[in-house]
Amino acid sequence: MALRKAKSKRAKAKAVAKAKKDEAELPLHELLPQVTFSAMGAAGGQQDQGNLLAARQSPVFPETGGLIAQALSKRGDRLMLNYAQAGVGVKADVDGVWLNLDPRDRQLGDGMLIVLKKLAGLNVKERRARQDGRFGAEFQGMKFFCEFTSQGIKTGERVVIKFIPKKPKFKTIEDLGMRPAMRSEFKSLIDEDEGFVVFSTPPGNGLTTLWNVGLDTSDRYVRDFVSLEDETCPEEEVINVGPIFYDGGQGQTPADILPKLLLKQPDVFVVPNLADAKTIAMLCEQVNKQHKMVISRVPAKESVEVLLRVLMLKAPVDEFAKAVTMVLNGRLIRKLCDECKQAYQPAPQLLQKLGIPPGRVSMLYREYQPPPPEEQVDEKGRPLEIPVCKQCGGVGYFGRTSIFELLKVNDKLREVLRTQPKLEVLRKVARTAGLRTLQEEGVLLVAQGITSLPELQRVLKA
Repeated sequence: MALRKAKSKRAKAKAVAKAKKDEAELPLHELLPQVTFSAMGAAGGQQDQGNLLAARQSPVFPETGGLIAQALSKRGDRLMLNYAQAGVGVKADVDGVWLNLDPRDRQLGDGMLIVLKKLAGLNVKERRARQDGRFGAEFQGMKFFCEFTSQGIKTGERVVIKFIPKKPKFKTIEDLGMRPAMRSEFKSLIDEDEGFVVFSTPPGNGLTTLWNVGLDTSDRYVRDFVSLEDETCPEEEVINVGPIFYDGGQGQTPADILPKLLLKQPDVFVVPNLADAKTIAMLCEQVNKQHKMVISRVPAKESVEVLLRVLMLKAPVDEFAKAVTMVLNGRLIRKLCDECKQAYQPAPQLLQKLGIPPGRVSMLYREYQPPPPEEQVDEKGRPLEIPVCKQCGGVGYFGRTSIFELLKVNDKLREVLRTQPKLEVLRKVARTAGLRTLQEEGVLLVAQGITSLPELQRVLKA
């Protein structure tokens, strides 16, 4: 009986191993749900349809779908292909971190690149100059705009594809993770009748998303909003924010169209790009003398840095210091996977260093840690299969949230901005005025088990 059971177990193990081997040998486009492509970027719909048909005729069209499916199945926001003589390196940007995927051989990679450029309406023979285009993709019921960029590099060519879901991941400032008390404060400040408000994040930390949900938080139904936008790179539509365009390609700035807009007497000027000193001066005048509201954005690592970056544009110091009322700076941070995160007891010294009062937190959390090597084999030394989390795929993190600095500009800060516009001085005065820093907000998420201490350290170093 025991011998029969042992044989049965070995047979099952062999069957499972064979099934896994067979599955591993299947191409991705047969293993993963299908991607449906749509061509974009041509002069007209008929030409787009022709490009789609030409792409479908390629023998590697299915493999191209498998490549995109692999990135999307891992929740990738971007896909990078690095072409070199030896092959094609493949990476996916998952929640802000590049993860290596299976490389492709050069012949297959070249064929897939032709398919992608056909879909985007680009020149398939051009391998050196930069090319930009887009195509559409549908995967598991979700539709994406795929922004395609290729550029020749020393080793060959680099391709980056950005996946933009038609339905955004974050629709409100609450979805981005802003605490209720901060939301109330932010809402109050952005709905003031007058002031100069600036949104900010470091590059690659969702400034466009913060911009859109921040505008959506403001009261746009009792006030007249107008957005001054460069027609060469228009903004996403926000309800009840009417766009007025200038031609940045011809050297125009918002200052060139502001005089005409003043005749309409809007309540709020939305200016995505503080292009030059003249623009800033005119906007400050609208705040200080006409009691209007201005909303803009500036990439920066922290809230007080935003003030200095505006001054670097040769803004009139006294006028800007008088006008600015709030800076909201945000930074994206990965959330621990709830299915596989692990609790651990932190040392009292660590809690003290983090500023967490004694007795407030008994456990912190970290990403899944595999068992030590000695526990990864059975009693006969044979390797055991370590299960991979089905939710996060073994990454340890699933999704992102944000941490924020909400800087309310008071008279003391205004005075320092006029007389001592230095980063350390502004930081000190802002802290005295009650600013909660990104680090403090991040430690709160660590204490709540939402993220890990290593992830917070990674994000703050960016």
